[in-house]
Amino acid sequence: MSELKSAYSNINTLKPFYAPGGGIASISSNGEFLAASVLDQVNILQIDINQTDRSIKLYESIENEDEQEITCLQVTPDGSKLCFVNQAQLITIFDIKQSKIVKNFKVSSPSYVMACDELTSNILAIGGTDGSITIYDLNNGYITHSLKGHGGTISSLKIYGELDSEHWFLLSGDTNGVIKVWDLIKSKCLHTMNEHTSAIRGLDMTANKDSNGINTTSWKLISGGRDNVINHFTFTRRKYKLELTIPVHQQIEACGYLANPEYCYAAGGEAIFQIFDSKTGKVVKKTVKPLEELFIVGVLPINSKKDFYLVLSDQSLFRLVDLDDEYFMTKNEEDNEILIDWKIAGNHGTIADMKLVGPKLNKLALATNSPTLRIIPTPPLSSSDNESIIKLDNLYEVEMYEGHSDLLNTLDCTEDGQWIATASKDSSAILWKYDEEYEIFKQYARFEGHAGSVTAIGLPNAVTSGAVPSFLITASNDLTIKKWKIPLSKEDEIIVIKNSEYTRKAHDKDINALDISPNDSIFATASYDKTCKIWNIDDGELVASLSNHKRGLWDVKFCQYDKILATCSGDKTIKLWSLDNYTVMKTLEGHTNAVQRCEFINKNKQVVSSGADGLVKIWDLAEGECLKTLDGHSNRIWSLCVKNDGEEIISADADGVFQFWKDNSIEEELRNLEEEKLKIEQEQSLTNYLRTGDWVNAFLLAMRLDHPMRLYNVLNQCLISANDSDDEYIFNKDVDAVISTLDKDQLITLMKRCRDWNTNARTHLVATKVIKCIIKTHNINKLSELPNMMKLINSIIPYTQRHYTRMDNLVEQSYILDYALIEMDRLL
Repeated sequence: MSELKSAYSNINTLKPFYAPGGGIASISSNGEFLAASVLDQVNILQIDINQTDRSIKLYESIENEDEQEITCLQVTPDGSKLCFVNQAQLITIFDIKQSKIVKNFKVSSPSYVMACDELTSNILAIGGTDGSITIYDLNNGYITHSLKGHGGTISSLKIYGELDSEHWFLLSGDTNGVIKVWDLIKSKCLHTMNEHTSAIRGLDMTANKDSNGINTTSWKLISGGRDNVINHFTFTRRKYKLELTIPVHQQIEACGYLANPEYCYAAGGEAIFQIFDSKTGKVVKKTVKPLEELFIVGVLPINSKKDFYLVLSDQSLFRLVDLDDEYFMTKNEEDNEILIDWKIAGNHGTIADMKLVGPKLNKLALATNSPTLRIIPTPPLSSSDNESIIKLDNLYEVEMYEGHSDLLNTLDCTEDGQWIATASKDSSAILWKYDEEYEIFKQYARFEGHAGSVTAIGLPNAVTSGAVPSFLITASNDLTIKKWKIPLSKEDEIIVIKNSEYTRKAHDKDINALDISPNDSIFATASYDKTCKIWNIDDGELVASLSNHKRGLWDVKFCQYDKILATCSGDKTIKLWSLDNYTVMKTLEGHTNAVQRCEFINKNKQVVSSGADGLVKIWDLAEGECLKTLDGHSNRIWSLCVKNDGEEIISADADGVFQFWKDNSIEEELRNLEEEKLKIEQEQSLTNYLRTGDWVNAFLLAMRLDHPMRLYNVLNQCLISANDSDDEYIFNKDVDAVISTLDKDQLITLMKRCRDWNTNARTHLVATKVIKCIIKTHNINKLSELPNMMKLINSIIPYTQRHYTRMDNLVEQSYILDYALIEMDRLL
């Protein structure tokens, strides 16, 4: 068998389930079903959390047939239905359990906010941009209320109570800062509150209780807006009163009461979730403000408001747990931080670079369009992986490590996966170390000294397990390269290194990549100035300059076992260079756009590359030919990494889509051999059937082989051998009977063959006989209902008419010959 890897199968795909612009994600009250949208597609995820394990997996994807983007969505609290609205103002009710759409209807204006009652999950409130509110009964399928009174776009809704109860209210807020309290039993507005000066983004209410804990006829209401304040009201059916105003110092996007209404929460513009004492307005607990400029766009309470999901502007979700009475009894002045229990990534954005990390190399470190280092699990691609550690349904989990203040450009790691180096637009590089005790990465050292964005980075290959890497190489937009010495540090102390061992002016344009040789003696840099340069690691002196590309270079890689260097460029080529004489050995051409990444695989017999054309190509270095093209992306592939010398390939593109590929060359070759063997056996069987005159089995086997000429030969020989005196059958009794039992797909296939044969005068007779047999043995009405049947008939008719005309002319000409013979007889 061939030693080359020539076939890969796609074993898994990780796509974003949440994208910006599609409304805030929604979740059921028990936290089982989470819904979010990507453009016109709605994704439902199922979350399973127990004492020993937790998982999140895609449950259902709903395609919007009219391709209109989703503007708002809402999962009913009981998790039975999903309601969403698109830009065409079409409301869709989807039954989650039955996986089907149960209702569609339109509303009068675009909608960007919805709410569902928490007690029955039956009443849906929809807020419009024209200030109207539509109340819909989900179970019975009709509109119960249409409320008008707001002068601006509805920006917040909350339903309190239930149908047929004594107290059934709706709270609504608009972009003008107006809050209205509606009595849904009497369909009238009880109160209009004008205490805010900007859009209302959070509303909640609860019943006031007396000293015995019994509900009274007054209620407490909390509101939060983009004017950075929270207001606490008390109201009855006759009047309301503003009790307390709390300045929050951030734009409010969500607020409400906790399970214990003595405490309330607010979140928004500073990406901080805060818990306040409802009576004093004092901050009790809060999350830490992230370094990245994010904001919280929504808060999803679950489990009776004891747990929460924070929805952030980068489409990630953070889970907070156990915010109950026991939690607040342990509060103290010094420790008021709320810890994040779990993080989910709805969208990673553009994947600029990635590497396999961790002690088992079973995690992916990502450089994305974010300052945060992200690490996600990978699926078990081979049987050697420990499937109990990484599960297929946990790919949406993410670890986030803060340190940089601007976007990450690239990263590198050691072969054991214990050390990660990240390069950022903030002109710095950070070295991260894996902590085996806590199973997380921690900052080890920070390198500052470049005058521009750090665009390429490299760690040494020869690192003893458990030892600190000896040096770090960085390249920057300031067109320089630097070598940094990595010192030993004390426990939990982050070293800041500002002096490099040397700095060299390297290129005339941006440096896009660098790679260090396997023996750590030289390194190569690839630049937009169309050159690749080789440098001595010890002193930073230039060893050679390679220039043969017509456009800027995107990547460079050393061969592990031979003195070969690979470069890929915007000129759509990959070039292989000899490190003996620094000349081009071979040029690989095949990509239709810039080649972004390349890697040596299969003991350096092959190269895998990815490009801006969205393709991954597998190359044979000996012949310089592309053996396989993997098409799984619709956008530019920025990052590529391989595992086990090419046994597994992972590619990621600008849309945040990951494709996981596994080598199945041996299986494919064995399958091809089996198919070839089966084909030979079938062809021999067909020959035997024809020799013995077994027309039925010959016909069925020719149909199964799907070879038009073999099928024609079978039918033609059957016609030749038929008894001309037997006019009852077209071919013979058995073949006619078989044709009468063909199913729909077989009939369409046979009619397609007749269409093709009918175009040729030599083969049209068999086609005509087959069509006659089909019409004779099948119901004509059922034939006309078959898909594409009438189209096939219409394409057959013109050639049939042509053949008829030709035959008619031949018959006419035969009469002329008879006439000539008769006249000649008279002369004799």
